[in-house]
Amino acid sequence: MKKFKYIITILAIASLSYSCEDYLDTQPTVQVSEEQLFKNLSGLQVVLNGVYKYMLTATNGINTGITGMQGYNLTATPDLWVRNIGNAFYTGSIFETVRTESGSTFSSRFWEHYYTLINNCNIILLNVDNFTEQPDLASSIKGQAMAIRGYAYFHLVRYYQQTYSIAGNEPGVPIYLDRASAERPQKDRNTVEEVYTQILSDLNGALSELSGYDRPSMEYINTDVVNGILAQVYLTMENWSEAVAHASAARAGYSLSTAHYANGFSVSNNEWIWGFPQTENDNIRTTNLFARWGLNNHRPAGTFFADNTLRVNESFVNMFDSSDVRNQFFYVDAGAINSGWASDKFRDDGVDYLGDIIVMRAAEMYLIEAEALAQQGSTGPALALLNDIQNSRLVEVPTTTTVQSDLLEEIWIEKRKEMYSEGLIFFDLLRQQRDLVKLGVGEGGDAADPIVIPARSYRFIIQIPDDEINFGGISEQNPIDGIL
Repeated sequence: MKKFKYIITILAIASLSYSCEDYLDTQPTVQVSEEQLFKNLSGLQVVLNGVYKYMLTATNGINTGITGMQGYNLTATPDLWVRNIGNAFYTGSIFETVRTESGSTFSSRFWEHYYTLINNCNIILLNVDNFTEQPDLASSIKGQAMAIRGYAYFHLVRYYQQTYSIAGNEPGVPIYLDRASAERPQKDRNTVEEVYTQILSDLNGALSELSGYDRPSMEYINTDVVNGILAQVYLTMENWSEAVAHASAARAGYSLSTAHYANGFSVSNNEWIWGFPQTENDNIRTTNLFARWGLNNHRPAGTFFADNTLRVNESFVNMFDSSDVRNQFFYVDAGAINSGWASDKFRDDGVDYLGDIIVMRAAEMYLIEAEALAQQGSTGPALALLNDIQNSRLVEVPTTTTVQSDLLEEIWIEKRKEMYSEGLIFFDLLRQQRDLVKLGVGEGGDAADPIVIPARSYRFIIQIPDDEINFGGISEQNPIDGIL
């Protein structure tokens, strides 16, 4: 059995413009000798450029990068459904086994994507300390590589095992800190606890290395982004005080804006902490969120294929006040086939689904901080942060309760309203150990009958790919069903 090709792939982009308008838009992946790549920091920057590019790149025709993750996650939420056109997007949304089984596309492609990122970050980190002539550049390259590796392990361990608070001693994913090669022995799965220890080591190391780094544009990881990822990690670990500290640090300098939100999500604004500008040359088109909502009767069809499969539960639409700026996005797509509530939150140019890719914004950090404060019993400050979000969105009647359990539920509802279709709610559902209720067609949903997947079900968790099991290093597979 051959190992996946990803283990020896070196990602290299010849040049990376420091202009938002030109980000990775004209430079192809190039073949560069390893001797050239590793002779100075410029070569390592080439590899790092390739890593950033790969974060948005399709693998074997399917995008398993940032927008692929967003698309996969948003179908596993209580508020959105997928029109039945008989494709994997639909069958995955109703949790047929194709979503998580070991032989599925999702199982192998997510694994391949994140371990390719990890391997290339390992290559950078094994070489960067050899160069001392430009210490600031070396630190920035090292810090970004550490952050991306931590980010990759954070996604892997949440996709391939239950959440940290109930699965610390369960098998997570293998930790590799060296360079992949045909001769490297296959490792067994490290525990979830061990994986999180590595994640924190990487991210805290990145925070130190990137101190003082002034990124040229929004797609580059700086301390704000690292603090945001750490806030997500600590929230998952239920370390409330650290989640508060890092969420607060991440959002400092970014504002909530009614006007910017009202304009939709095609162009970055001063609320975005991390995102990827897109141009006509590097537009990923059919696998981004604009295409998922595109090709409907509400706006012109694009020139490229779009799913037009996403819909919104009417009960979710009814959760928004008429004054709420977010309410403007909803409309009824009244075609005979396409009927149902849809959303124009992700607006594009109406031609080729072109728009900037959002990854992290300040509103998420407000909500992380609010939840973590409420979990600690600091309900007054938590309510104030929740009201900041609600007031910026022109909610007619903001939340007033300071009863801990009620406030936490209000924060959960507000996060669903604020962050829907951004790929985050699925991870919150796992973290909070909530049942997932998918409405039946009679209620405007996507399943023949209502589906309830109980909290802690292994139907949420992807199995380890067959090739990894067959190669012989991994000794334990995830169940396809059952409750932890």
